[in-house]
Parts: sequence; structure tokens; C-alpha cells
Amino acid sequence: MQYIIRKAINNTSVKNYYSRGIVFLNYQEEPKKALGRYIGQEDKGDVEDKCYAQAIEMNDGRKLNALFDKNGFELRDWPTKVKNFHDEKEVKSIYYDEIVELVKAATGASLVLVFDSTIRETSQINLNALDGGSAAPVQRVHSDYTEQSAPRRLEQLVRKDEFFGIKSVPRSLLHCDYTFVNVWRSIDQNNVIKRRPLAVLDKNSVDHSKDTMIYELRFPDRTGQTYSLRYNKNHQWYYFPQMTAHECLIFNNFDKRSKFSGVFHTAFDDPNTKARDPPRRSIEVRTVAFFPPRENLDKPNHYTFYDMAHSNNAARIRLWLQLDQWQHKNQHIIQTKLVQYPQLQSSEFAIINPLRKIPALVKPNNETVFESDVILRYLEDKFGQSKRFTPSTPDDRQRMELIIRCHDLYIASPNNTQPGFSHTQGAMYLSAAFHGPHRAMSVSDRAAKLKELWSQLVWLDKYLIGTPYLVSNSLSLADLTWYPTCVFMEFMLPRVFDWPQLFYHPRNNNEHHSPVPRLARWFSFLTSQHDAFASTRNTILEYWHKMDADPHRQFDPIIDEIKQNPHLKWKYP
Repeated sequence: MQYIIRKAINNTSVKNYYSRGIVFLNYQEEPKKALGRYIGQEDKGDVEDKCYAQAIEMNDGRKLNALFDKNGFELRDWPTKVKNFHDEKEVKSIYYDEIVELVKAATGASLVLVFDSTIRETSQINLNALDGGSAAPVQRVHSDYTEQSAPRRLEQLVRKDEFFGIKSVPRSLLHCDYTFVNVWRSIDQNNVIKRRPLAVLDKNSVDHSKDTMIYELRFPDRTGQTYSLRYNKNHQWYYFPQMTAHECLIFNNFDKRSKFSGVFHTAFDDPNTKARDPPRRSIEVRTVAFFPPRENLDKPNHYTFYDMAHSNNAARIRLWLQLDQWQHKNQHIIQTKLVQYPQLQSSEFAIINPLRKIPALVKPNNETVFESDVILRYLEDKFGQSKRFTPSTPDDRQRMELIIRCHDLYIASPNNTQPGFSHTQGAMYLSAAFHGPHRAMSVSDRAAKLKELWSQLVWLDKYLIGTPYLVSNSLSLADLTWYPTCVFMEFMLPRVFDWPQLFYHPRNNNEHHSPVPRLARWFSFLTSQHDAFASTRNTILEYWHKMDADPHRQFDPIIDEIKQNPHLKWKYP
């Protein structure tokens, strides 16, 4: 392979490139004959493989919150029990099973089979591993399959029984939908990746009709095909700085359903690498994820989620269903039914849930699960096999549990099924004029509960550690729990009680600063970075705006209470 350095930006030094996050990636030179290389046999001189170093902007993937379905790749925290990745027996007996569960969780596949793995080290120079050894990182922009080579490769794997752990591969798999999925991780338990990390290209930034070139891999017994890539200024490249051995980068290599030819990827020289930095040592595992035939989708083995548009407790379930990749693949398994508040009092709903509470999840055996946190944990255990929203470390799990417990006990505690009991958040909207005596509260109770609400917000703001999410750098069940309730507060506290806007994060020093700044940053981040959260917010706000515009005006009786009792404290801070 030849590399030709082409100056892509005139009058600019390489040093200046680097200072702006610019790196060089090896793109394909336009070939004058067949494009490709020989593997395991003598080069016959009828193919060529020339690349040139193209300056591109490299983005921080940790800021993207990439999703496997949306971007074609995703980073997940997925610890391993493997101690020695050079021990083939240990890798096959332990690691392959771990990867199967990871790919199932990321894709929703019913069956995942491993067929290959490669260890890559920067100390090597050969691109292909020989006799079970290591290979060098591939510093050329490429994807692993084409629309023609992926089906051929699958047929070869099935007919030759080349999948690990299965003696006789069912030929029916050839008729299933499938996705080739690669999983890449560092195997250095003591150091983060600093040398020649892996970069991936957002699938949405590629024009396949113009950018791709077929690249032939000529083996002694077959000719494989991959894709090389022409440079396009629209390409959006990402890498994940300082990946640890606890993290895995998953990326799509071909999807039969969408005919997606796979994520382009490459190793690259990071300008931040120091001479003393350790060599890169990584492993990539290649898998195929299989999905059930389409005719099985209509089987009545489904769950029913009873949702209410303005319920903050139901909204956290809705967020899980929207965010978790399993649900994107299996919408037929959990069906949603929207109910209105009057329906909760009906005899029909009493059969579903005698306590008349929302949310509720009815299982295929007609057993009903209620309490939003219980439903969330059940969904995580049953379907979110990676427990994507449950932190992997004991300390982070403890923080998540405490944040959720404080929400459920002190803010949105059980929906007043106990006589004379009303939850703290109800102080914002429950009035005797619109709710029965069992839900209304006295003036003094309302003032006391507002004080409690403020105390909990102050505590939570101080408890946060400055990460984008409530617990860490990843979404957790704590974020799903608190966000809808904060939307309630965003709407009601300024409108009814004249509080400042708590969840507005200022863009400059001249704007209003929130009295709970960490919460404000978190709320603004979720709203701007996650469509599911923004959609949930809009649904809740739309309902409350409608209620506020109603001629009866739900909040007017509470506003009258405030005016008639100025001796009580209503406004915080």
C-alpha cells in the first residue's frame, strides 16, 4: 500500500491543523486499475492501492451520545472478566459470551454468533493476523462489506459451520434479517488508548452513490469486497478519547434490512500522542446478529403499557421505551395505550389495576406491574440486557439509587392512595376546586410542601458532581426519573408561585442565573441533546398549557390562596 501526502489546506502548517482538532486520515486515491490487494498469495501486479493523507476535523464522540441505530456506532461501558486476551481459550470461553450479550443488547437481535476476532498492536506491521498472532492497526478509511460481499460471507460462514460455539449452523439463518456487527476494545488494563485510536464516520454524512469505491481482497480461495472512500467535505468523523478496557465501541458493518453497507472506520495518528505513551493493544470481534422472520411479528405475545400524556411517572417509562435500542427493534412487543384521567376511575381500568394508578404494565399472562420505578427495573432486567441505564460501578449505582429514592419518597411519592395523604409535587397543582377532598390539601400544607420541594432541589443541586448527566457521563434511570418532574416545575413554579425559572441555563453573564445552576445545566443539556427528552417535555407542556387556557383555569384557586395568605412563604429562593 502506498501513501501520498496531499496538502489539503494551503499556507497552513501541520501544527496549526492540530491546534484546531485537525488530523490526517488516509483516503483512497482514484485508481488507474483494479483497486485492492492480495492476501496470502503473490501480488500479480493487476491491482493497486494508493492512499493520500487528507486533513479532516476530528470530533469528540463522547459529546455526541451516538446511538447504534442513529449513527451506526455506539460506545458502551461493558467490563470484561478476561485477564489475558492472548489466551485464545480464555477469549473463546469467556469473552465471546460477553460480546454476544452486548450485541444482543445493542441491536435487539434474538441470536448473535461470533465468527472471528483479531488482536491489533502498534508494534506490528502486517495488516492481517497470521497464525493466530497480532496485526497492525489499519490506517486506511474503509468499511468491511459491500451489498454483494456481505451475503456471500454469511453464506460461507453458514455452509462451512464457521461460527464459534455451534456445531451445525441452521441453514434457515440465510433467510433471516441480519446485521454484521464489530466490537472494538482496548485490552490494556493499565492504560487508556492514546496511540492510533479508532475513528468512525457518522453514517448520515456519507453519500454512498458518490463517495464509495469497491476494494477487492484477493485470497487464494476467494475474492472478498470491502469499500474504500473518496473524500467528501461533509464527512463527520468521531473518535472516543482515552478509551479504557471497560469500554466497547460497537459499529454496524452491514445491515440486510436497510442495505446499509457499514460504518467507515480507520486508525489514525492522534497529534496528542506523546513519545512515552504506551503502544495501542486492542481486540476486535466480528459477529452476525440475526432477527426473527417478519411473519412472526404479529404473534400476540406482547406487553401493554398504559400511559398518560401528562403523567411524570409514566413519562419515565416512555423515555426508556424511546431511548432503549431494544424497543426500536421490537415495537410489536410492548404496545402503548394512552388513557385520560377519568378512565382511571372506570370499572374497566379497575380490572387492569385495582389501585387505578398510572403507569401500569400488563404482561402477556395478564399480570399487572405498577409503580414506575418497579416497571423501569423490570424493563431493564427483562429487555435491556445491557442494563444500559444502570451504571456499571457500585459507587455510580449508589448515587443513582439515592437520587431516585429522594425523588420517589420526597417529591413524587405514591399517588395518595392513603387517606389524608398528598404528595409533595401535588402542592403545585392540586386544589379543592378541581380534585376531591382526598387529593386536596390545606393552605398551610401547601406552603410546607413547597418548602420541602425547594429543600430537595437544593440538596440535589449540591449533590451533583458536574457531569452532563445526574450520575456520570452516561444516561441513567435517575435522569429518566427526574426530568419529567422538573418539566412540571418549569411550567408551574414561575406561573403559579412567581418563582424564578430554575431550569434555564444562561448563555452569558448578563442573563438570569438559576439558583440551582447544576440542575439548570443538566436540564438544558438533556433538552437540547436528546430528542426523546425534548419530545417528552413538549407533550407535558402542551397538556398544562391547555389546562391553563381552559375557562375554568385549574391554577386560579391556588393563586387565590396565595393572595389571601401573604403571611405564608410561597416563593423560593
